[in-house]
Amino acid sequence: MDEQPQKKERKSLGVVFPNVNKDNPKSYDLKGSVTVEGKKYRIGAYKAEATGTGKLPAGSTYYWMHRIEPLEENQVGDAFDPAQLET
Repeated sequence: MDEQPQKKERKSLGVVFPNVNKDNPKSYDLKGSVTVEGKKYRIGAYKAEATGTGKLPAGSTYYWMHRIEPLEENQVGDAFDPAQLET
């Protein structure tokens, strides 16, 4: 009997996605939630372009984190997790 190797289950640390349908130009370009040491955080970032004076070549796209804060829990004690939304 052939035994197939079991795939190691990958632990999800969260989801971050581009905000392509922004209602407001001031909205984050990248947003989502991540888990660090068992605690969930909401993050938001803005898209920027490197000038070439730092580590990235001029014109390279990067995101700078503007918001990193703990997710607030609702009345039931559950934190909102966008990764659990149905698509």
